[in-house]
Amino acid sequence: MMKNAVSGLGLAPDAAMVTFPIDMFLPGSDLSSMAARKREFYNGLMKWKSDFAQTANGELPLLSVEGKSYEDALQKANNLLITSLWGDGLPVWPATPERVDWILRGSALPRTQVLGKFPPRGGITTVETVAIALAMAGGRPEYLPVLIAAVEACLDPANVFDQLQATSGGPFPVVIVNGPIAKEIRLNSGFGCLGPDPQRPAGASIGRALRLLQQNVGGALPGIGTMAIFGAMRYTNAVF
Repeated sequence: MMKNAVSGLGLAPDAAMVTFPIDMFLPGSDLSSMAARKREFYNGLMKWKSDFAQTANGELPLLSVEGKSYEDALQKANNLLITSLWGDGLPVWPATPERVDWILRGSALPRTQVLGKFPPRGGITTVETVAIALAMAGGRPEYLPVLIAAVEACLDPANVFDQLQATSGGPFPVVIVNGPIAKEIRLNSGFGCLGPDPQRPAGASIGRALRLLQQNVGGALPGIGTMAIFGAMRYTNAVF
């Protein structure tokens, strides 16, 4: 939780921390242990260096996965995503540069345009960030405008999304799409509109991409960024 909080303030996600039991901060508590550990404070302030890898221009380096076949490479890529805590337990499409570029065709917005900070961790969310999540979720270019609109709604301070993300309850976003675009991308609006429909698959990809953004950009990992006790069945949220 604290790592998410400091990241939201713009600090490195692996910022130096010195932790103490909460009862030490109650009235009348013995604070001598804090003085005994002052060297940790000094090292954190003066000697700490982040291990957060970035390229010279501040961007994260691309990851490379090799395999004996396409299937083997896909399996290794999925293993990497899940061990890095970037997946959701279901198979994902690797967000290759080619696939992300394809998804970005669905919007005229610049890929570098910043949409805001995704709570609670405060990860910077750009149009490209949204496209990466949609690529991983198996989406298509025509879904991108709807996902961008959903993200903008989540980042609106009036919607207190930071509270929804971190609560011990089990809420999840519900995205209701009106207008011609709902029919154009084949969003379900009939029988079983809250569940899967192979005839109208757009909602599943859009909702799953939003969930991946909540987790990977917003830091809503169970027990870390989200304290939801049960969490509900929120793999794809609800988009219709």
